[in-house]
Amino acid sequence: MKHTHNTFAYVMLLCLCLLCAEQTMAQGYGNPLTVQGLSQTTTQSAAARGAGGITFGIKNEVSLMFANPASLTSLQGVQFSIGGLQRFRSSYQEQHYSGVQGTSALAPLLEGTTGSISDPDTNAFYGGTKVTVRTQADSVQRPFDSIGPNWSRSKTKSVPVQFLAAAPFSLGGIRMVGGIGAVEYANLNWYYQNNNVMTPSVLSVLNGTIATSGLNANPYVSQWHQYYQQREGSIYGYGGALSASLSEKLSVGVSGMILKGSTDDIEGRVGRGRMLFFTSSMRLDRPGTTSYTKTGSSDYSGAEFSLSAEYTSRYFNVGFSIKPPTTITRDFTNTFSQDSVAASKRFLSKIDSITAHTSGSISGQDKIALPLRGSFGIGLKLKENLSFGISYEIRPYASAEYTGTDGSVTNPWLSSSILHVGGELQANAWLTIRGGVSNYQEVYQPLTAGIRGEPVNYSVYGFGCGLKVADGMLNVTYEYSDMKYVDTWSNAVSINRQFTSNIVASFSYTIPGMN
Repeated sequence: MKHTHNTFAYVMLLCLCLLCAEQTMAQGYGNPLTVQGLSQTTTQSAAARGAGGITFGIKNEVSLMFANPASLTSLQGVQFSIGGLQRFRSSYQEQHYSGVQGTSALAPLLEGTTGSISDPDTNAFYGGTKVTVRTQADSVQRPFDSIGPNWSRSKTKSVPVQFLAAAPFSLGGIRMVGGIGAVEYANLNWYYQNNNVMTPSVLSVLNGTIATSGLNANPYVSQWHQYYQQREGSIYGYGGALSASLSEKLSVGVSGMILKGSTDDIEGRVGRGRMLFFTSSMRLDRPGTTSYTKTGSSDYSGAEFSLSAEYTSRYFNVGFSIKPPTTITRDFTNTFSQDSVAASKRFLSKIDSITAHTSGSISGQDKIALPLRGSFGIGLKLKENLSFGISYEIRPYASAEYTGTDGSVTNPWLSSSILHVGGELQANAWLTIRGGVSNYQEVYQPLTAGIRGEPVNYSVYGFGCGLKVADGMLNVTYEYSDMKYVDTWSNAVSINRQFTSNIVASFSYTIPGMN
């Protein structure tokens, strides 16, 4: 009975230890690379991002034409704008394991510390004769590679964010503003890695438990591997917007754009061995171990529309914007190379693996249907040179439907909302200072979150300024965020962290006398 209890605790740790992490799909743990990153839509306006991402209350800013098209009526003339972004992102995952009852093999193996453990003395004397008695439980299970449990990664990326133009005109006595442009709709850069993945994830908190009786005769088998997935690229939107002043204080607007983009995708698995769990011991060997690499590209297409209205008075303004349901389609092509250990045989004094190699290509199409989304906000003019705004985005992504290549339909994301708070100070005729914060929510949760359905959330801090030179305006913003979430089991934790710094800049020029 004691051995049974020890085994249960042992195997429990093992499996629970498998770190998972964030994302939809629990951030990639055991999930293929499909639509990860598509929820990362871009706010094109450097001015708005400097004020915490608010999209209501920012005036004379053509960069908001696709987020709040009604705001175009605040333009003071024909305006052109270009902008870009420099992003630095640093990510890491750190794993910690506690001791395991019943066997000492698992924790050092997953932590990569078996090199500090010497082989046990298995010599014994029978009738005065020295003999070697070696059992599986006596041996130290050592990895076949030098992969540790933790990883870190840094990446710097520069992308164009916008090229826009808008001009006011009158139609039937109604003041209107029309605009066209190209913008980054979504930044799909994505990375996930886990060096201690087991398939199946034995005794996962979410997947139930396994029986512990009879393991000596029929050990439980789990494949141990490293897994990673990476995506780089963006979806761009090409379209226009139109707004109209229905009265001196009320404006409405509509925008639409065609979505096109592509990404480079990589997905890989490095087989680390086969784990066999017995009643009070474990063994690591190679049979069935599989490694593969998939490389390819994805092409995206779709359309996005926005409808908005804004009411403006001397001391405050209030508005809303809605985005009707839309579908984004992904066409992908991958090539893959795979090696599997078919068997292990002893050759002379060593054991070699006999592998089977396969390769080929995969192509297909999947899509995700996004539901009705929207935002609303209010802006307050506290002083003639000081304003404050709040915007709230509603993203009911729990009802977003992903259709796989086989026609199956799932709901991979969580609903989330984003609160933006910020303001700007007109320090003098040529300098505007901005600051704000966003409470950002992702569309995924830690795999073992205590409260199911609660997405990963963190703050994004923004600080920026606007420099006016003649009829030109240079807006520069710095953003910083620190995303952290922890997967916790009874005997193990996985700490996931991502630091992001953005520098967003845009230059706009207004042609005077054409309002």
